[in-house]
Amino acid sequence: MVGSPRAGPVVLLLHIGFVLIGIVNTLLGPILPLLSARWRLDDAGAGALFFAQSAGAMVGSALSGILIKRFGFLPPLVAGFGLMAVSTACLGFEPWVLGVLSISGTGLSLGLTIPTINLLISELNIGRRAAALNLLNLAWGVGAVSGPVLVPTLSRSVGFTIALLCVAAPLIVIGVLVRRSSVVLPVAVKAKGATSSGAIRLWITPYALLTAALVFVNIGTESATGGWIASYVQRLSPSSQLSWSVAPSLFWAGLLAGRAAAPFVLRRVRETRMVLLGMFVAVSGLVVLLLGTTIAPVLIGVGLTGLGLAPVFPTTIALFTERFGHDASRLTGTLFILAGLGAAVFPWLVGLASSHYGALRAGLVVPLVGGLVMIVLHAAIMRTLPSRK
Repeated sequence: MVGSPRAGPVVLLLHIGFVLIGIVNTLLGPILPLLSARWRLDDAGAGALFFAQSAGAMVGSALSGILIKRFGFLPPLVAGFGLMAVSTACLGFEPWVLGVLSISGTGLSLGLTIPTINLLISELNIGRRAAALNLLNLAWGVGAVSGPVLVPTLSRSVGFTIALLCVAAPLIVIGVLVRRSSVVLPVAVKAKGATSSGAIRLWITPYALLTAALVFVNIGTESATGGWIASYVQRLSPSSQLSWSVAPSLFWAGLLAGRAAAPFVLRRVRETRMVLLGMFVAVSGLVVLLLGTTIAPVLIGVGLTGLGLAPVFPTTIALFTERFGHDASRLTGTLFILAGLGAAVFPWLVGLASSHYGALRAGLVVPLVGGLVMIVLHAAIMRTLPSRK
């Protein structure tokens, strides 16, 4: 448990694993121009790749809840890290069918690992869930920032396939170490006599429904922005390869900085206020990004958007698990499925809008609308929490 000296090494291992998950989770965006050229995809076809990955993530999220309940936390993580390694390695091969299967496989592995680790860290840190989950997602941000630079740099030195193998190898190591761990961990589902009708009653509360909608829109907005920004900057300045390869890193660096600052901000500001402030910053960043006609303002807007979105997801999950206590283990799987659905739908909509209007700028209005909807949803959530004054 949290006070157990044996829990510390596993927690450290999971944070290292989350760095690697951050690399894999954000890999598709930076390599999208390469994949689009290799498979001759238009924006609608490229958007379908995000849908394939996120569809896998939804399936994995659904399975994670079942597997946690049946086997505990560790077996889903072992399976997830193993599948992630294989899928990442296979993405380097040429055939389109194998590539799509690999992208779907990475999504499935992300669905198995991300909800499991988030729930486990939350259960280990009762009383400081928001700070602990922001710290965990800070580790994810380290991978998200380094991946868009690391993989292209390695690709230029040793080739694309070898670069992906370099990402896959440590995933195997993490999976093996998790498999060999014998640390006593919290039981995932403590209310064993709970029924599905009880879960339905919890879900039909205004707070749960609004939170579900917020998670869907938040992850969709985050995925659409981070996934398409490299392609957007590439078209804005085709001759500047450095700019379009760095742009995704700036977005994830904003998330990294925001999640690093969140535990300190929470000492002075309530969780709900911090999230609302972040949403306004994100919307401002998206406006700057869309209005910018040169690289500099676009990159500034990218960074601001990442900074603003940083505290939204981990803090929302922390508040959700705090609100529902042990019942949260029965509900968070659905939240992560909705997160996967948002990550599938929003980037796909960006691609459709871009192909329809003939401009990726038009497609990126989708995450701007998402940011505005998030503000409305969170304001409604705050009204369901009268005790947080």
